[in-house]
Amino acid sequence: MRGDDHKDLLALAHDAGVMRYMHEGPPPTVGDVWNRMAGALGQWALRGYGMMVVEDREGFVGRLGFFHPYDATDPLLVYAIASRAWGKGYATEGARAALDWIMATHRLRRIGSNIDPGNAASVRVARKLGAVPEGTTDWAGVTLDVWAYYPFEARRDSTD
Repeated sequence: MRGDDHKDLLALAHDAGVMRYMHEGPPPTVGDVWNRMAGALGQWALRGYGMMVVEDREGFVGRLGFFHPYDATDPLLVYAIASRAWGKGYATEGARAALDWIMATHRLRRIGSNIDPGNAASVRVARKLGAVPEGTTDWAGVTLDVWAYYPFEARRDSTD
């Protein structure tokens, strides 16, 4: 993530279709997005992992990586993919690579994902990557399904 990504991240945060299941509150201001970028970059310095920007030959695709709130035991795998890139496998491929990397480099025992039960695409990605449902949680006043990813031997990509 670089300062140059600000305009693309701002556009992503204002795309109602993309943000429909994110539950991040009202559309953020220019300053809010900048502060979110600073927080995401701070995660890298503090924890050694965080958010990344996804790009392809056409440019910006979205954001993907790990969000680890201060009081949370485990990091959360999160992503938002621009609508122009939906259905092209970026979420699955990016999440697979990110999970493999974090499990190998940080030896974490668990990664979570909070997924809106209406977000069928993200549920499919979680299932493909071997996540298991573990209940629900309240996030910003919305009940979300909790999914968990475990180390390599516990995960299987159903397409392999």
